[in-house]
Amino acid sequence: MIGILPMIEQFFSQFGLPAIVVSMFLESALVPIPSEIVVPLGGFLAQRGFFSFWALVIGTSLANLAGSMVAYHLGARMTWIHRFGFLEDHLRMSQRFFDRHGTKAVFFGRMMPAVRTFMSLPAGIAKFPEWEFAVLSFLGSIPWNLALAYLGYFLGENWALVHEYGQYLTVLVVLLIPAGYFLYRRYEKALQNA
Repeated sequence: MIGILPMIEQFFSQFGLPAIVVSMFLESALVPIPSEIVVPLGGFLAQRGFFSFWALVIGTSLANLAGSMVAYHLGARMTWIHRFGFLEDHLRMSQRFFDRHGTKAVFFGRMMPAVRTFMSLPAGIAKFPEWEFAVLSFLGSIPWNLALAYLGYFLGENWALVHEYGQYLTVLVVLLIPAGYFLYRRYEKALQNA
């Protein structure tokens, strides 16, 4: 992968913010394009003055929203999937999961590598409320894109380190989100008992 990074950098340098936005739309529409490469590179290009840092963050977040809505509607139209009896248990589990944890799953799922790309399809299949899905997807995309863009901006020409050490970022996110949620629930409980 490291060998093709200069070609990726040249491509996005040439086509700029529109290419980054299209890539993030495709990522959220179920095309596995790693935001851990595209957005940090965008941060580096913003540092070099190709476009505004905030245009990058807002543009990628709106692109994630648009792509997520495509995948969501694809899932919502997959009514034929219920005809497969062997999937019925999985579909019921998915429905129960979204009924109980959908809000958290959509919001925090937008900040988790791999999960963020494929979260929209099951949300659509489970008929998670569309307006709520859209709002949570957009709001969940902002911290992810902001963090990746800032890392690229901060690292400058070393922006590829974000991809190189991305697995550690993934582990960190996967550990921090449940830990944060656990602490929040304890704090909430302590307030109720006070």
